[in-house]
Amino acid sequence: MRWNFRLISGVVVVLCYFASFAQAQNELFDWDRTLRVDFVLVGNLHYQNAYVSKITTFDGVFAGSNQMISPFDYGEYRYFLIAPEKGDTLFKRGFSTLFEEWRTIDEARDKERAFQQSIEMPMPLIPVKLVVESRLRNGKFVGLFQDEVVPDELSVVRFQPFDFPIKMIHGSNDSQQNFDVLFLAEGYQANEADLFFDQVEDLSGQLLATEPYQSLKDRMAIRAIAAPSVQSGPDDPRSDEWRNTIMESTFNTFGVDRYLETEATWKVYDLAAQAPHDHIIVLVNSDKYGGGGIYNHFSVVTAGHRNSGTVLIHELGHGFGGLGDEYFGADVSYNDFINPEIEPWQPNLTTLVDFDRKWKHLVAKDVPVPTPIRPMYKNTTGVFEGGGYVRKGVYRPAINCRMRTNEAAGFCEVCTEVLTRKILFHAPGRGD
Repeated sequence: MRWNFRLISGVVVVLCYFASFAQAQNELFDWDRTLRVDFVLVGNLHYQNAYVSKITTFDGVFAGSNQMISPFDYGEYRYFLIAPEKGDTLFKRGFSTLFEEWRTIDEARDKERAFQQSIEMPMPLIPVKLVVESRLRNGKFVGLFQDEVVPDELSVVRFQPFDFPIKMIHGSNDSQQNFDVLFLAEGYQANEADLFFDQVEDLSGQLLATEPYQSLKDRMAIRAIAAPSVQSGPDDPRSDEWRNTIMESTFNTFGVDRYLETEATWKVYDLAAQAPHDHIIVLVNSDKYGGGGIYNHFSVVTAGHRNSGTVLIHELGHGFGGLGDEYFGADVSYNDFINPEIEPWQPNLTTLVDFDRKWKHLVAKDVPVPTPIRPMYKNTTGVFEGGGYVRKGVYRPAINCRMRTNEAAGFCEVCTEVLTRKILFHAPGRGD
């Protein structure tokens, strides 16, 4: 794929503008401390509620972009920090959850469950109001909960991060100028730390050899923390294998054997507090095929399968890029995952309801919309039917892409553009 340096330059200009605009708000935060809010999402298909469990702060540079207002309207949820007196929005991010996925499966029709969730932000220096919203099926957001955060109040707990072995795999320690990727060891005993670090180096090499990460690797930093588990490997219910591990990972999430996840979200963020992290990857000590990725939550992948590198790159597309799955007809448990009456928020999927705000700018004038799946369009950006787990009514940008199959050469033009914008959001000033 021909690399578009004009795209990089244009995105940098726009992001630098927003960075200067937000400088005044930046001064209202202590960037050497991170604020974390733990809460529980409770409900079923028909309703959801959220309840705050704990608000904590810890010493350590907030690795997220110092651009306070995210320009990406991705995720099923979003949160704001608001100045109480003037009502100004000081900080905004979007995210998704394992809970929202569970709400789309059959079990959620008549059963209630609770899921852990964590969100992070730089530590405010003034009292602020935290507002969390959820996206309805019609695409609109509604309030889920709000809370007041008063700096240094006794109700804000001071958390002491762990001190497990850590290794810099790639890049520099300038966390506010990098896109910071953090690998956490899951299902590795203390004597397997070297194995973990070796596998992280191998997978990181595969990631950095893939566009757009390859061209933007000078803007990235990769670290790894060897958090020890009592036993090796994850739970595998279908094989009746159960392990005592630090993050409680398991295959067969929602009844899909290859779907590897953990519901111990608070523990994941406890471990991640030791190092800067724009995105967390839970690396699981297993040679079985599997993984998962949830937007601005974390990604999970096994370390020892021959396709682990490919799965990692795909799951980062979800977890970091907000990209949707472009395949259909596979073994999934979701019902009505995408509303055909509106545009999905995933930037690489469209229902053609409002295609102008998707990738229309990348489709040549002589390419028909929708685009037939024919050999002449094999390497063409178009609008191909099938994606988001359904055959009809949802369209993807390419006949094949890493978000569709493991056999794809890499990301399509649309996914590459999205990932580029995301990396530059976190590291706009490095590598120019």
